[in-house]
Amino acid sequence: MASNAPLDASAVPRRLRWPATTLTATLALVALLALLAWVLNGDLPRTLPESDRPFAAAAARGVLIVAVPPRPAPTLYVGKVDRTARSPDPFAAALASDLARRAGLPVQFLLVEPAAARAALQSGKADAAIAGLGFSPDARVAFAPASYSSGRGMALVLGHGTVRTWRDLRGRAICASQGNPYAQRAAREYHANMHGFDRPLDALLAFQAGDCAALVDDEFVIEALLKQADWSYYRPLPGTIAAQAAFIATRAGDAASAVFVGDTLTAWRRSRWLATVRKDQAINLAFDMFNAENDLYCH
Repeated sequence: MASNAPLDASAVPRRLRWPATTLTATLALVALLALLAWVLNGDLPRTLPESDRPFAAAAARGVLIVAVPPRPAPTLYVGKVDRTARSPDPFAAALASDLARRAGLPVQFLLVEPAAARAALQSGKADAAIAGLGFSPDARVAFAPASYSSGRGMALVLGHGTVRTWRDLRGRAICASQGNPYAQRAAREYHANMHGFDRPLDALLAFQAGDCAALVDDEFVIEALLKQADWSYYRPLPGTIAAQAAFIATRAGDAASAVFVGDTLTAWRRSRWLATVRKDQAINLAFDMFNAENDLYCH
């Protein structure tokens, strides 16, 4: 006859016992793994309040508005150029497009000069600005902690000219496009006079025409130009110059967007994506110059 007496724990084989502490730890581990899977599946951000999401106003609108500098369009014509037709600065546009892609939004460009870009942020007309802005205290604008301008600049001069060092540029004219971070720094540090042009192509054409003592641009641009036969009369000055710092700006008080932009900049630098964009821009400019020199564009 079966007995209903309580089972003596000492009679249970040791391998079948499961202490309460072990059970608790196992359940905690299962819960942690479930939470990790939830995050990896992208479910966690959807539980955040709207105000804590990056670019919440843009998400509600359905498009990320980024203030970028304007350039004449189309950019390829030589001779008479319609300066009233404008297009986004290619480098700033590439950064804005990738920023929007990472935020999961389409991008819309607001074509404004740097001073107006800051005002557009302050008024809420733009969600971000990539317009060569320097870091400055402003209660209504927030700046990413790292500069998006990168790389090194080089100076190109006539091979038989008197300019031998960067210091020889003192009081002389240097050709560069407006907003060029290398030329701006060179002009300030070496007391040169910068002749700014709407288009990078205009700066190259003016330098070849003898309007400036030097052309200052990204090292990728100079290297690409020197591969062309028509540029064999020029030589680079020894040494390089760092880019003048420029920062992506967002609306003040939007901490989530500021963190998102900072993380994006870190990812760009870690993957050397910024250098890739600069190199692409240099190749395109060298190709435009080759076509201009060979009279392949409409006048």
